[in-house]
Amino acid sequence: MSDIFHEINEELRADRARLLMRRYGGYVIGGILAIIILVGARQFYMYWDQSHRENIANQYQAAVLSDDIVGNLAGLTDETSGYGMLARFATAAELSKSDPASAEAEYLSLADDDTLETVYREGALLLSVIHAPDTVSRDERMARLDRIDHNVSSWASLKLEWQIAISLDNNDMASALAYMETWKSLSIPLTPRARARQQLLESVLAIKE
Repeated sequence: MSDIFHEINEELRADRARLLMRRYGGYVIGGILAIIILVGARQFYMYWDQSHRENIANQYQAAVLSDDIVGNLAGLTDETSGYGMLARFATAAELSKSDPASAEAEYLSLADDDTLETVYREGALLLSVIHAPDTVSRDERMARLDRIDHNVSSWASLKLEWQIAISLDNNDMASALAYMETWKSLSIPLTPRARARQQLLESVLAIKE
C-alpha cells in the first residue's frame, strides 16, 4: 500500500510541477534570458571600455609626440575621460609657446569648468596667471589668484609666491611683505625663489630704515 501512496504522491507532484511550468514557465525562461543578456552586455561594455581607453591613450601619446600637437589633440579635448582634460592642458601648454592669449583663454576655460575637480581648476587658474599676456593687468592677475583659498588649497605656496612676485614687480613692497607673512603663518616651507624674494624684501626694508 505504501508503494501505491508513494506513486500517487509522485504523480501529484509531477502534475503540480507541470501546472506551475505552464503557468510560470514563460516568466522563468524570460528571467533566465534577461540575466544572460545583462551579464553578456556587462562583459561587452567592460571589453569596449577597456579597448576605448587604450585607444584614447594611444591617440594622446601619439599627439603629444607629433609635430602638430594642437591639431592632433583637437579630437580628444571633448573626451569625457581624464584624457580629455589632459588634452586641454597639453593644448594650452603648447599654445603658450607661440600664442599666449589663446593659451590663457584655454586655461581660463579649464578653471571655469565645474565638471573638473577643484585641484585641477585651481591649477588652471595659476597657469592662466603664469602665461598671461602682458596686456593682462596686475589687478586681473591678483583677482584670479584670490579665487584660490590658500588655507585649504594644494596650490597655496605657488599662489602666494606669485602674489609676492607680482607685488614686487609693481614695487608694492607692503603687499609683498603681507603675502610673505601670510605664507609664514601657514607653516608652508619656502621655496628657493620665495627665500630669495624674502631676502630682497628684508634688504629693501633695511635700507628704508
